[in-house]
Amino acid sequence: MSDFSIVDVLDDDKKISLQNFSENLPMKDTPRTKREIVSKVAFLFGVEDKYFGIGQNENVNPQFYRSVYDEMNLDKEARIVRNLCRIRTKIQRNFKAILIEMTSDIKNLDSMPDLIPQDALKTLEDDGIQFVRARRRLDEYVVDVHNYLLPHVPNCQKFFSDWIKWQYIRNLFFINKGNTTEGNKEAARVYTEFRDLFPYQSFINWEPDESDGNILRDDAKFLPILYEHNRDRFYDMSKVTEAGDAALTSPEEFFAASQRIIIAIDCENADPCKVIGIMKDLEAKGMTEKIAKILLVDDEHTSSQWRALRRSENLPLEYYLTDRVKDEKSAVDVALTIKFYRDIIESKMSGNPVDAAIIVSSDCDFWPLIELTPEVKFLVMLEYDNCSQAYYQRLQNNDVPFFYIDEYFTSGNLELKTEVVLQEVIREIEENHLSKLNLFSVINRALSKIDLKMNETEISQFIEKYIANMTVGFAKNGSAVLQNKPVLKY
Repeated sequence: MSDFSIVDVLDDDKKISLQNFSENLPMKDTPRTKREIVSKVAFLFGVEDKYFGIGQNENVNPQFYRSVYDEMNLDKEARIVRNLCRIRTKIQRNFKAILIEMTSDIKNLDSMPDLIPQDALKTLEDDGIQFVRARRRLDEYVVDVHNYLLPHVPNCQKFFSDWIKWQYIRNLFFINKGNTTEGNKEAARVYTEFRDLFPYQSFINWEPDESDGNILRDDAKFLPILYEHNRDRFYDMSKVTEAGDAALTSPEEFFAASQRIIIAIDCENADPCKVIGIMKDLEAKGMTEKIAKILLVDDEHTSSQWRALRRSENLPLEYYLTDRVKDEKSAVDVALTIKFYRDIIESKMSGNPVDAAIIVSSDCDFWPLIELTPEVKFLVMLEYDNCSQAYYQRLQNNDVPFFYIDEYFTSGNLELKTEVVLQEVIREIEENHLSKLNLFSVINRALSKIDLKMNETEISQFIEKYIANMTVGFAKNGSAVLQNKPVLKY
């Protein structure tokens, strides 16, 4: 029996609707995402009006913002890009049928209302682009679209915020070698084979991947995938989601609403410089008096930079170092959870309970601790680079306050970062290099090699006169060199 799918008998429009149906439904376990960016991209791609709620029953929830459509449709440059993309997509979808009418019936694009959107041709003409020309081959029309897009796509950058890497969006409109027939043929081959994987079957410069799904579902999905396709990573998810009640801009808000706080730091899943910067800043602002304990749970394989925080005498620190039963398996998350929960219980039994807790980690393994301790309000400190989208969504939808320490640790803390690095460099030099260098041993080895002797007084005088003024410097390649060496006569 051959495989059969209901999708096989649907026309293109119904395929698109079915393809995106499940992802466009309101989802319970998702953040409050925005669709501002995808609405603008969809407009420029030439996605059909009905997905903006135009011509639809007003009770139907459109995929994209009608307000974005109305705004961009008033702009000549955006209209030109949209209509060129509409025509190019229709040409590629209906290439064979259009080619037959052009060769057999001697028709041009402006006489094929069932295959080419005539309103797009008319609007382009009104905007100064006479697209249809006599005796033009179909493959030449595809190249024409590319060449017309070249000056107009850049003028649409004004619709996108500066924090978006515009070149990634710009490149979506330009097929590789799109100014040649060969380049468009190769792109058309991929499009024909994987058309259902292109967003709303729009013919764009895209590498289709079945795992991507509907990349224009919302801004929170589109930008991370777009950046990933450009071998980059999009970090600032706060810009593509509604902030809601869960998002905080700094820990000060949380401290102001709390009485007694315990802080747990997962040293394996937190950047020491950023965390130390926050703690130092809170200390400078006099906010650390509310902290009952700062629990640092560390692993023997993690960064030694945590020493800079442990040296603080004004913070109630408890440092716990875990060892490993297996080299490949860390016990930090288990140890932190147990010790953290035990401290919460002990504070309650002592009659001086903590009412607030901060978890400094991007690891989602601590979610059960948050969920099973409702009597304590939690704040989670995350890092863009280490936090999964699923964990972000879980926090957002359960109104657990969080903020990204990447935003808090700005260039204003460069002095602290420099100090932490400098402390570690000094420690490395002193403990691993200078501690192995003993001047008396060096002198005695030198005397032994040349078969001479000096008593203690002579050695002391020798050091004072010739060695004491020498210093150690570093060459451009990092090698240590002696400076201020005495001038030798022989």
